[in-house]
Amino acid sequence: MARIVLVRPPSVFSASSYSAPVTMPLSAAYLAAVLLEAGHKVEVLDALGDGVDHVGRSYLADVEFRGLTNEQIVERIADDADAIGLSAMFSQDWPHIETIINAIHKKLPNVPIMVGGEHPTAASEYTLRSCPAVSYTALGEGEQTMVEFADFLDGKRKIEDVSGIEYLKDGQLVSNPPRARIRAVDDIPWPAWHLFNLEPYFETGEGHGVERGRSMPILATRGCPYQCTFCSNPGMWTTRYVMRDVEDVVDEIQHYLTRYQATNIDFYDLTAIVKKDWTMKFCNEIKKRKLKFTWQLPSGTRSEALDDEALKAMAETGCMNMTYAPESGSERTLELIKKKVKLPRLISSIRSALKYGIFVKCNLIIGFPKDERIDVYKTLWLAMKFAIIGCDDTGVYVFSPYPGSELYDYLRSTGAIRDMDREYFESLMSFMNLKAKKSYCENIGPNELGFYRVVGMGLFYGLSYLLHPSRIFRSIRNYREDRSDTVFEERLFGFLHRRALARQTAKQAKTAAEAAAK
Repeated sequence: MARIVLVRPPSVFSASSYSAPVTMPLSAAYLAAVLLEAGHKVEVLDALGDGVDHVGRSYLADVEFRGLTNEQIVERIADDADAIGLSAMFSQDWPHIETIINAIHKKLPNVPIMVGGEHPTAASEYTLRSCPAVSYTALGEGEQTMVEFADFLDGKRKIEDVSGIEYLKDGQLVSNPPRARIRAVDDIPWPAWHLFNLEPYFETGEGHGVERGRSMPILATRGCPYQCTFCSNPGMWTTRYVMRDVEDVVDEIQHYLTRYQATNIDFYDLTAIVKKDWTMKFCNEIKKRKLKFTWQLPSGTRSEALDDEALKAMAETGCMNMTYAPESGSERTLELIKKKVKLPRLISSIRSALKYGIFVKCNLIIGFPKDERIDVYKTLWLAMKFAIIGCDDTGVYVFSPYPGSELYDYLRSTGAIRDMDREYFESLMSFMNLKAKKSYCENIGPNELGFYRVVGMGLFYGLSYLLHPSRIFRSIRNYREDRSDTVFEERLFGFLHRRALARQTAKQAKTAAEAAAK
């Protein structure tokens, strides 16, 4: 049996970010589950959950992290580990994760380190060459890859027979055969949450969705069938979209209600609802079992399958919050980014959701490479329209080019992105950063985009509270009661909490330094 230590790194964000959710380590829990099922030993180190009350400075002055320090992480890793596995989902996290890897390698120089997730999948060779402490990168879906890698460590197969990995050999990049997507998703064991301490997540209440009590994450589908040019999904998951069996999903939810006293379920799916018949079966199964809980779709979803009948069924079974992702109010931009969404159809779906009491958030992005001012103005007008029809939240984000996306490749070809350095990684945080330091738009600069973002969100929330003044009192009440109904409330309260933690951490560091000086 191989002994694998899975490390979930801290979260990394800009100090000016208005959104930095504290999410449970779902990918690590899935990896742990398949390793255990295959007979291997697993230890988990959740550097976010175990250090959720600590906020420190990361790789640049305006970049912070939340979780355990590198020293604390290294101290907790056993000396007899056969391998270390880390996940790097977001490229802006990479410089911080790299320092963790180097610290682990310094302590355990002979223990191989494998890194998986969105970033190494999109930038595998860069990851291996920029950080020699990384022994292997895992590309794409990682469960079967990790099991085969553990079998290699156990002497049951050669490294050449582990599909879906890359590594350097004598300075040359070796790419093992790519791994096919998992088709039998219902055969994947449920996440091994029993290995993690989940109470910090329940107590913090700053998860992917809004604060609805004890929230657990779930994946009902894998992949996304669409090919939006700003998304790295095609490289990570391909465009194969696989749905789990409805009964298996509801079985898992029922288990969480009993085992963890969960009161809310957050769907972490890339695109949770594509087919109406699956949605109706899901809602009917909940009704049949008479289960009582709330559930949310906090990731951006589409409107094609969300007609009045489906939304009514969703509301009746506890769906309280959902996010639509039109991205732009400009038909020209939607065509350029391959976002095949029909705005009139989406608005009709939103009206139905609001009619049935579902809190609705909409995601909008400005500053795509080919955006012109008229495209941005149309998007800001759409934000105002969302406020008028009664949407509860609208986020106006500045485009960030993630490795693995079609637009990233385009910007590399034009020279707009030259190197993967710390400044580039920090620029990715402009997506949720109140200070837009970098623009990848060919027609509009960062300061102007930052102004439009503030105007857009100001117009939306100004109109929203003006047209619905009761929301002001609801937000005040929710802050006092430590709960939230909307994403705006959740992110605002989370931002205030992070700032308080940062001040507390700085004060503790100052006190320690003064004591040491004496």
